[in-house]
Amino acid sequence: MRKQKIAGKKLLHLLLSSSLFLGCAGAAAAEEAVATGAQDEQVMEAQATSMQEFSMDEYVVTASRMPTKISETAAHVTVIDQAVIEQKSIKSVAEALIDAGVEVYYEGGSVGDTGGIILNGDNRIIVLVNGRKINVEQRLEQNNLGYNLGMLPSVDSIEKIEVVRGAASSMYGGAAVGGVINIITRKGAENKTTAYSEFGSWNSRKYGITTGGSTGEDGKTSYMITAGRWTQDHYEYKDHQTGDVVKMPNSKFERNNASVRIDHDLGKERTLTFYYDHLDEKAGTPIAKPNTIMQSKYGPFDRHDSKAFRKINQDNVALAYSWKQGEDITNNFQIYRNNYQLRWYMAWDIGMGDYYSKSNYTDTEYGVEWNQSRPLGKNNRIVGGFDWKMSDIDDRSAPYPENKLRTLGVYLEDHWNFAPTWTLTGGFRHDDANKYDSENTVRFSLNKEINNRSNAFLSWGQFFRAPNAITFFRGWDPMYLPNPNLKPETGDTFTLGYNTVLPGGTKIQASLFKTEVENALVWEYPDDPITGETTSYLNNIPKQNKRGLDLRINHPLSDTWDVVLGYSYLRVKQDRQNGLGEQYDTTNSNPNYYQAGFNYHQDAWNINLMGRGATGRSQEAFSSKKYWVLDIGVSYQVNQDTKAYAKIFNVTNRAYETTYLWNTVGSQPMSSRQFVFGVETRL
Repeated sequence: MRKQKIAGKKLLHLLLSSSLFLGCAGAAAAEEAVATGAQDEQVMEAQATSMQEFSMDEYVVTASRMPTKISETAAHVTVIDQAVIEQKSIKSVAEALIDAGVEVYYEGGSVGDTGGIILNGDNRIIVLVNGRKINVEQRLEQNNLGYNLGMLPSVDSIEKIEVVRGAASSMYGGAAVGGVINIITRKGAENKTTAYSEFGSWNSRKYGITTGGSTGEDGKTSYMITAGRWTQDHYEYKDHQTGDVVKMPNSKFERNNASVRIDHDLGKERTLTFYYDHLDEKAGTPIAKPNTIMQSKYGPFDRHDSKAFRKINQDNVALAYSWKQGEDITNNFQIYRNNYQLRWYMAWDIGMGDYYSKSNYTDTEYGVEWNQSRPLGKNNRIVGGFDWKMSDIDDRSAPYPENKLRTLGVYLEDHWNFAPTWTLTGGFRHDDANKYDSENTVRFSLNKEINNRSNAFLSWGQFFRAPNAITFFRGWDPMYLPNPNLKPETGDTFTLGYNTVLPGGTKIQASLFKTEVENALVWEYPDDPITGETTSYLNNIPKQNKRGLDLRINHPLSDTWDVVLGYSYLRVKQDRQNGLGEQYDTTNSNPNYYQAGFNYHQDAWNINLMGRGATGRSQEAFSSKKYWVLDIGVSYQVNQDTKAYAKIFNVTNRAYETTYLWNTVGSQPMSSRQFVFGVETRL
């Protein structure tokens, strides 16, 4: 529901109320500093676990915006640290997430294709970089995912990735329905420069360099700089109908990236951090495999697009400041500017000349975030703050006199240790925007630390998720129609979970979840009354509900072998107002998702074998009811400074898809068998 802009006095009142309630004296510190582990050296050492170790005493920051032991965190938390990334020669965030049991899907087999992440059966998640929300306004091809996996930072710059499953709306806003992923970048430490080169199938070429260290006699200023380039020709896929391995035309791409992080210790536990990242990409967009025939009033046409392309340019910059008041109060403040430019074009001949769809817009976001953590009595600690963002969409084809979306969230959470091993957390958030009515949401969680190796938790949270700026201000074209009458999604999420480490070192994480959504945003695909061509637009449906579970086991077989097992179940039902009531979502690509892996690590050798697959899929949307994929990675430490590695993806050369394109089956094929070889060295 649209509304008039909120008065300036009301904005000021909300900000001042939040500051005064938490005792802020006008100074603040960067959320990023908390998110990047601005804790003492003892905590940082606890985080530096090996690939096989898992400690319930490990500290994470994403779930509560302050360092909290996993055993005291009421959530299913996964930590992917730098040691895992380096040992397995992981070269993308998507690869790291898949290895950790997170569901990642693509619109096709090329890494140049867009994709998404699923947590607790939901792609309504928030992705953070150093605690800063990345561009959530991006409009991405067939899916409205809110981010592009290719736009995430290079793994060369990453210290660790924290994955928190479950609602976190009171802390991060309504988009955090399925969970939160926080990518924490590395601070410079020892003076060190490394480089790598990688070659693979389809003329894939990847190069990267990373340099870091400290400057000055006192070493109080540190830096970390990364740069990389990735190019690839048209990928190949296995056709599910013929069994042939064929080329996907118009799927080549090139991508360049760079990042800079500078930290300066101001003394007296004050830190100033500057962060910048850049990415540019040029890629073909095939839309669907060749001979994907669809109908228009002028006759059949091929949904494959040999002309479509996209050009993306992204520049993000942030400045963060953190300091402490006394021994127990931590303040964090951050300002940032995200800039995302998209040039996208596609066209088909449907019998009446070219039928085209194009985007040409710039999304610029300005944001301010502040939070404070302080004790409240002996057994309570509160965390509160605000996040403000202005999204400015420059789309010259858009028929809107106003193209700005302003959002403000004010939040507060109380962590109450009401008994030695019990923690009750209650959170409240107020959201206000210039296009919607204000909304209040709450969250509660209960955590029981059973012993120093186990905890059980229960959490419930409301959410309020409004359409993003691109949904509002995108210009009209024949393929994607604007819908200015969209309503925000509302609902709640319930999670029950258990984490434990058995005496032999076996780690078990299990959780059940349930999500109920009202006014769920879904895509509709009506036929254009003039051309007869299928168009698309976002629409609200009355209800959507999700049920599921997630189980992951990591068991050390010996000092050199360990095994990883994972299983997740997801059931999605929704009412699309078509007179059929609630129906199962046939586009659910992983109703039953399985993962099994073996890792070998001894001396200079590391070998990783990972199988994954799904069953129970609908053949109304996918070419098969199930799929199974096997990946293998091997690395060898040649000497102290040099490592060589090789990987094979989709070893058994399976034909499968992980996404659905309207009115088609099997049109989004994933890549066939792929080989990769690389060398990393210290310069």
